[in-house]
Amino acid sequence: MGFAVAAPDFPAGCAIVFGGSGGLGRAIAGLLAERGADVVLTYRTRPQPAQAVAAEIRAIGRKASALPCELSDRAAVESVVRAAQAEYGRVHTVVSAGGLVYDTGRLAELRESSFRGVVETDVIGFFNISQAAVPALREGGGGAIVAIVTTALAHVVPRTALSAAPKAAVATMIKHLATEEGVNGIRANAVGPGVIDAGMVIPLRQGPSRKTMDLAIGMTPLRRFGRAEEVAETVVFLASAKAGYISGQVLMVDGGMLA
Repeated sequence: MGFAVAAPDFPAGCAIVFGGSGGLGRAIAGLLAERGADVVLTYRTRPQPAQAVAAEIRAIGRKASALPCELSDRAAVESVVRAAQAEYGRVHTVVSAGGLVYDTGRLAELRESSFRGVVETDVIGFFNISQAAVPALREGGGGAIVAIVTTALAHVVPRTALSAAPKAAVATMIKHLATEEGVNGIRANAVGPGVIDAGMVIPLRQGPSRKTMDLAIGMTPLRRFGRAEEVAETVVFLASAKAGYISGQVLMVDGGMLA
């Protein structure tokens, strides 16, 4: 008799990682593969990094595909889900890890075009993912949805409204999905990274946004940047059978910022 969850982390089929070529997405896609999942990952404009991640996954013995996808385009998102079903038979996990590098600044002084761009990618994008993914997960007998949000949902970091406001909408949609789709065996959770030394944070560490990043580190009890693999471990845990009774949660990976 053992004490662990008896089921494998992931069943047959595949995981889809929307935004799988960025810093966090790459770490998530790779760890899903290491834990036993075949992976479909998407990219927005740069095929080379995405193909490189897929090649790394295939090198460890798992199957992987890299597909273009504009998250604000419903048809593009649906096409990715259909392609995943056609190639792998079942979709058991969907991760939303895409996002734009956002402007930092006072809310009243931000450009409307910047706000619209982030809302289109984050809010409309996750809505499109939900609309395409839920039917596929139902067909497969259930599964997991995990969205990347931000610690700034619960602790205001000055000048980061373009990160926090759209992600708040995503976190709310996660709770609705968990409530509405649990009867179909679908779990929905979110992960809120703090200041992670990967992805969009890297360009934000330069120029006028550097002070905002320094302020965020000063607000973090561990006094360091988080690592992409630390976020990936949390995402993959929530997607796996080990978290089979966890749904509707936003788990912060923030170095203690919300303590």
